[in-house]
Amino acid sequence: MNAKAAKSKGKKAIILGAGGPLGGLEAGALLALEEKGVKFDIVSGACIGSILALAYSSPANGMTPAQAIEVWCNVTGVSDEIYDFMPINYKIFQKDAGALSSIWDSWCAWMIQNNPFFSTAPDSSWQRLYNDLYILWLTMFAPSTLNPESKGLSRIARSLQELIDFEKLPNVDKDVYINALNVTDKKAQLFSKKEITIDHVIAGSSLYYIANQTEIDGKIYAEGSYIDCLNYKGVTEAHKDIDTIVVMNILNRRALIREPENLNDAYNLSVMLPFVTIAGDDTKIFEAKYKGDINLLKVPLEIPEENAKTAIDWSYSNFQALKEIGYKAGLKFYDDNKDLLA
Repeated sequence: MNAKAAKSKGKKAIILGAGGPLGGLEAGALLALEEKGVKFDIVSGACIGSILALAYSSPANGMTPAQAIEVWCNVTGVSDEIYDFMPINYKIFQKDAGALSSIWDSWCAWMIQNNPFFSTAPDSSWQRLYNDLYILWLTMFAPSTLNPESKGLSRIARSLQELIDFEKLPNVDKDVYINALNVTDKKAQLFSKKEITIDHVIAGSSLYYIANQTEIDGKIYAEGSYIDCLNYKGVTEAHKDIDTIVVMNILNRRALIREPENLNDAYNLSVMLPFVTIAGDDTKIFEAKYKGDINLLKVPLEIPEENAKTAIDWSYSNFQALKEIGYKAGLKFYDDNKDLLA
């Protein structure tokens, strides 16, 4: 794992992990590497990392990878004026309407497309606030099938087509993977670009209790990061000729440990802390196993003390702050490892 080693001659891979809003760090680092012209032969993601991996590899609507990542950072978080009052990301976690969900999705999409005041690329805080208030208003009309027999409090919104071109994905010039927990077969499963659909993305992000699990081809899938946060094993087994892997590495994970402020904050901590810790431990194990065989380059991400308290918030301001932290770290990382990244 010596960054001073000879220039890379084999395949380069980047692995993006779970972490919800902490994905803002990964997004910023990706923007820096894209700006420097770094290209990867393999892109892999888990949970929030899967969305970034796909947006980066196959952006929708004619966007560049950098533009798609910027859009993700701009629209995923909730406007601070709303989040301060209601700290829930209703844009991602929505009411489960059961059999009526597809009807509501179509109606919601039609309402957005036909609203002349709504912008898919808000360029001001006022436009962003209007968009988020409008989406909140729409979600209030969604029926709910939540009952004591339900297996999840919500469902994950199916709005990724504005960010990811799933039709173009099978033909992109790199290998792309995302994962999910195959509940039926009790194993982690990697999906390649040839088979990934929006259902696979939702399946790999379906946390128990929070969201219903997803059925694909007769098998049930759940959050992939429960047993594999970073896809090291699947990617290296699929590509024996990898010689360089880039992974995001939060240096000060303990900065996230604190007493929760409320019930929602407690939920966020219960999810993010284990995933970040598992990712760190998996990286140590991988590094020890492949030392001398694969260059494992870790982007050093450190959350400043002033950002630690809000680092797992789903607010717009947090996504922007983390993106900037990741971007600066990405630039420094490139300067330190440019020979292996060329």
